[in-house]
Amino acid sequence: MDIKKLAAEQEEYIIACRRHLHRHPELSCQEFETTKFILSELEKMGIPYTTFNGCTGCVAEIKGTQRAGGFRGAKHAPELECGRTVMLRADIDALPINEADHTKSYCSVNPGVMHACGHDCHTAMLLGAARILAAHRDELRGTVKLIFQMGEEIGRKSEVYVKRGALEGVDAIFGMHVWALMEAGTFNFEAGERMACSDRFTLQIEGTAAHASTPWLGRDALLAASACVMALQQISSRQNKAQNSLVISVGMMNGGTGGDILCDHVELVGTVRTFDRKLRENMPERIAQVVKKAAEAWGCTAECEYYFGPSPLINDDEELVQTARGAAEKVMGKDAFAPLRRMTGAEDFSVYMEHVPGIFGYLGARNRAKGIDCAHHHPAFDVDEAILKDGAAIYAQFALDYLSQAAS
Repeated sequence: MDIKKLAAEQEEYIIACRRHLHRHPELSCQEFETTKFILSELEKMGIPYTTFNGCTGCVAEIKGTQRAGGFRGAKHAPELECGRTVMLRADIDALPINEADHTKSYCSVNPGVMHACGHDCHTAMLLGAARILAAHRDELRGTVKLIFQMGEEIGRKSEVYVKRGALEGVDAIFGMHVWALMEAGTFNFEAGERMACSDRFTLQIEGTAAHASTPWLGRDALLAASACVMALQQISSRQNKAQNSLVISVGMMNGGTGGDILCDHVELVGTVRTFDRKLRENMPERIAQVVKKAAEAWGCTAECEYYFGPSPLINDDEELVQTARGAAEKVMGKDAFAPLRRMTGAEDFSVYMEHVPGIFGYLGARNRAKGIDCAHHHPAFDVDEAILKDGAAIYAQFALDYLSQAAS
């Protein structure tokens, strides 16, 4: 099938879906109407789906009707004749942001909520791909699963679907993100480190209150907390190899009851970003050791609570990288590839990759000539909608190519 042509024929539908979703954004784990819309579209396509109690989103399934064949020893393993299963992922949640441009016909109608990251695009592109694949089941040598995922913006919500069995029987998973830092008409699928982990820590610093006129009678938790903030930066500069990227940031300091009272309790909240999986494993112990000693120097105590968020996203399956890049080249041409440096932002697609082989890439969305040049999470964020048909085509082409290669 000529997927590029088929996607072009679906362009009007894909843009309409994107604009509907952009008009009606919903926050993470509250995507009730978004899920209803997706299910309605899947029903129109005749695609069966599964929903899960207690969470939004869904998993749909398109079974190919072409016998896989070609497997070595397939006659002795008839189950292989059904082919492999590939999963395509789109996230569906929006952000707590007020949209700036109210002149657009598809501007958000939900105050304080906006699709400022492009998840509306991902959902629309995957629905477009679903239309193509469902109409050509007879050319699929295996099964395509579609996962419309809630709550990407808030951590490891992808893990919810893993625990509910969404990845059972899946041989590979594919995901991509429209990217405002790349020009429309370009794509990026590269091997290696792509995005960092996003872990959080909370520190509780305990001291003894006293009046500011007699500080020697107390133990200043605010002073100890300040020492902890400074000490944490030494992990990056003195305990970590210079070749490793490691960012430790404290973004919140809460404590104190008055300007003339020594604080007896302070809470610090921060984040850790790194691409190094082994280094990440040791961070809770390192942070706890450093802050306890820093607090002790001022007569206080410190306790650390550490939360492992999305793990580093690393494209370490070379075959999947090549399949994805090949699919994108068929749709957009070889000259459309654009290099992209690894980023310390995070993406919970990495959680799926802890369980099955996966590949994640980027689709350029910026078009300065059209005035579309704002970064993700900006109140004026938008994308060049001309790229949406390409995104749908890449989803579908990857699924077709992966299943064909696996079958032969």
